[in-house]
Amino acid sequence: MLTNKRLYNPVNAGNFCHCPTLLETQSNDLFVTWYAYPENEYAEASIVIARQSMSNKNWSPSKVLIHPTAYSNGNPLLFQDPTGRIHLMFVVLKGIYWNHSYIKHTYSDDNGISWSTITQIFNQEGMMIRHPPLLLDDGSYLLPAYNENARESILLKSFHPYTEWKQSYKFDNRNIIQSTIIKEGSGRLTLFFRPHTDPRRIWQSFSPDQGRFWSNPRQTLLPNPLSGISAFTVNDNIVMIYNPTEGQNRFPLSSSISRDGGFTWEEPEVIDNSDCEVSYPSFYAGKNQKIHGVYTHNRQHIQYVQLDSNKFY
Repeated sequence: MLTNKRLYNPVNAGNFCHCPTLLETQSNDLFVTWYAYPENEYAEASIVIARQSMSNKNWSPSKVLIHPTAYSNGNPLLFQDPTGRIHLMFVVLKGIYWNHSYIKHTYSDDNGISWSTITQIFNQEGMMIRHPPLLLDDGSYLLPAYNENARESILLKSFHPYTEWKQSYKFDNRNIIQSTIIKEGSGRLTLFFRPHTDPRRIWQSFSPDQGRFWSNPRQTLLPNPLSGISAFTVNDNIVMIYNPTEGQNRFPLSSSISRDGGFTWEEPEVIDNSDCEVSYPSFYAGKNQKIHGVYTHNRQHIQYVQLDSNKFY
């Protein structure tokens, strides 16, 4: 492991944290965002952000970017479009639980110094997000999302300036959620889903045509304790970051490699062997042969790690 850093909530943002995501910008800065809350994860939660500057490699103290006001916040994600604009999406709970959620959006044109007015981008109750969208060949983005009420996964699509999103695909399978999307070396798109109920296996679907058609999702051999997953590609290999158990334990956090497009997987290798919750990873292959990752550590802090991509060859 090249780097291992703990990121904490700001003072007065609550003692608990969850669901981090990260972004390496075009200027080589790193941003990590998550939600912080005082007691219940679905109540009074703020969106928090921390930054590591390329110029000095130090992490800034985290700060509250979006206060809860009348609604609680959750599940943020970040992406930067080709123009350099940084987008932040998250959900607000206009009720008492996730099934009352709506997707919100704001953006920054000055590398995270200031942010636009927050807008709602998809007017359907119960919509949730977890992982960032994928840029397609036609300049559009494809965003994995899911309906907390119907337990259905969908895909949202948007063209520049990426402020209006429409549903482009819906999966008929129920109880598969929180998908992560990758592009393989062949150009094929792959989605991996975590289960919402038994059987506790990670699911997979393929698209050969830039997301217009998707194969019927199938179970992989990878176990999952009803917890978040993350996937990325290195040297045409797929790497899955997950908790390789079928019970209730969201530990250890491990990686597994597939060298054949997700049909078979090597034995998992432990990233964090803590005997507490180490969950909801967000990992990707960045610049200079480095893998960046963040995950929840016991709901007490966010763990940032940096790995050498040679580990996954």
